[in-house]
Amino acid sequence: MSSSDKEAFLAVYKEIEAEIISDIQNLPALSDAVKKQLTDYYSTCLPYTVPGGKMTRGLTVVKGVEVLKQRALTEKEFRDAAILGWQVEWLQAFFLVADDIMDASITRRGSPCWYKCPTVTQDNAINDALILENMIYQTLRRHFKKHPSYVQLLELFIDTTFQTEVGQHIDTNGTPYAEGKRAPLDLTRFTLDRYQGCVRYKTCYYSFYLSCALALAYCGYDPDSEEGKALYKNAEDICMILGEYFQIQDDVLDAFAPPEVLGKIGTDIEDAKCSWLVCKALELVNDEQKKVLEEHYGKHEPEGVQKVKDLYKDLRLEELYHAYEEEQKATCDALIAKIEPANFQELFKFLLGKIYKRQK
Repeated sequence: MSSSDKEAFLAVYKEIEAEIISDIQNLPALSDAVKKQLTDYYSTCLPYTVPGGKMTRGLTVVKGVEVLKQRALTEKEFRDAAILGWQVEWLQAFFLVADDIMDASITRRGSPCWYKCPTVTQDNAINDALILENMIYQTLRRHFKKHPSYVQLLELFIDTTFQTEVGQHIDTNGTPYAEGKRAPLDLTRFTLDRYQGCVRYKTCYYSFYLSCALALAYCGYDPDSEEGKALYKNAEDICMILGEYFQIQDDVLDAFAPPEVLGKIGTDIEDAKCSWLVCKALELVNDEQKKVLEEHYGKHEPEGVQKVKDLYKDLRLEELYHAYEEEQKATCDALIAKIEPANFQELFKFLLGKIYKRQK
């Protein structure tokens, strides 16, 4: 069994879902009617929010274990790695359900955001995000409590969740709040320095480093040993670059990709996000062009949003991005080539191949 076997990977999701639904069905001191309401609700929530993406984060754990073992995985190894991979996907689901509420997003993966579903609403969705996070620890305890790396696995999820939530705060407060509403737009806050800090915490750790570190931990690499320190450090260094590249791609796609291709309606301009595009624009604009950002960035009028996108085109930001993409590809290739042991390079080639020139 291998990381290319998506059907086998999805089958493990079904097992985890069944275990969680069984837990709900066996809750004590609840009537059968209440249990049915809960199981019916979460039998809809889980398949709606957890699978459905590209599954790159989850499959990366399986690929990482394959690379480190340097052989095909046994059935148990595949299942263990897939279970860990699905916990990264569960973490992603938790973040996305909450993020869509915070951003007032409309669609996700081509369907209405979970909180937009008529039988859900925002009140339920906030609680569902918390439950999705808790399910990670229920599953880790169920399957890895006796594993020698159990504590390390737990700590990786705890640390990554905290890091991502710090990044989310930076992202949400690109424009600060005052008296219960957004303060007037302050373009001086949109700097590449702030952007890079936000991306490192919001994206790099959970989208790239976590999967690699889980594979290392599962395979028994001690982060305190000399060999382990080097492996985890190499993984972190390359994942920070991959994550920044991935997020800049995301920002460009948010502005320019058609919603039917992207699977969601981009709202970075309306939400006054500290995106790569606005940071680069502010480096390049003249006084007249800057007025377009001052007047329309962070507002929800479609005509104003289009004026900002037109400004991005006038500044040839897409062309700048494509040049940046090639530079990042060359940087990543050079870094990957230096990683020891050489077989560990395959994991990062796999990740780079997943994101290079992606369209959604």
